[in-house]
Amino acid sequence: CGHILNGTDIRRDDRVKSHADWVERFLHKYDIINAENIGGILCQEIGMVFLGVLEDAGVYKCTPDGRAAFLRFIDYVNKV
Repeated sequence: CGHILNGTDIRRDDRVKSHADWVERFLHKYDIINAENIGGILCQEIGMVFLGVLEDAGVYKCTPDGRAAFLRFIDYVNKV
């Protein structure tokens, strides 16, 4: 969080530099990033990563039932 809020280079911090490309991909989507919304932004973006994993893993079959189950899961995640 600190690097994003302070505008410092994530790549200089060994603890988080592996996430730099990911952060750069989503930063442009948000007009305002501050201490009040950074937690929500990170939760949203982490969720999007997991969504991609689930899509790629084929956890939900590409059938009407599978799509319905997937949408229920997405609705649940969006409420959390």
